[in-house]
Amino acid sequence: MNSNNERKSDGELIVAIKRGQTEEFEQLFLRYLPLTKKLSNMYYFKYLEEEDYLQEARMVFFKAIQQFVEGKGHTFGNFYKLNLKHHLFSLIRKENAKKRGADRLSDSLDEMLENNHAPKYIANQEEQVTAYDKMMISENVTAYYDTLSSFERQVFNGYLANLELEKIAKNLDCEVLKVRNALDRCRQKLRKSFDG
Repeated sequence: MNSNNERKSDGELIVAIKRGQTEEFEQLFLRYLPLTKKLSNMYYFKYLEEEDYLQEARMVFFKAIQQFVEGKGHTFGNFYKLNLKHHLFSLIRKENAKKRGADRLSDSLDEMLENNHAPKYIANQEEQVTAYDKMMISENVTAYYDTLSSFERQVFNGYLANLELEKIAKNLDCEVLKVRNALDRCRQKLRKSFDG
């Protein structure tokens, strides 16, 4: 690390990075690492490890450097903080959408179990389903939902809402065959999830 970098202002480092001197990036990022970590501690991410979070933060940081215009009434630190918060809120929305889908699936399976309408590969019709069985199924549901692609989730959610394949295809603006194939993949993944 060049000791001359330590005396450079944020503005000087930003100009250097914009000019392609990428070695200055880490120097500037380290200055904002405490802020980055502080923001990470304010929010809980189920699917984001610390290393992944720091990578996300670096991408936001780089984008903030490229978009920052000095003299617009805010400091780079505040500009970066605002951009990082917006990005974190976006990640939270995505996680919540994923969780809602898994919860909806779990609720549907719970209802099938309670009404003895569960397929045989989910619940053995000859035995009473215990609370432990239901808990294990619920955990498997979340793991199963994570294996689905975005399109498969949309198809499966439509299926759980008792929509006809034609209606799902219309909602997703695609062919019925594509929906049927996605639903088949969902079923295969569901069987693997509960058989494994």
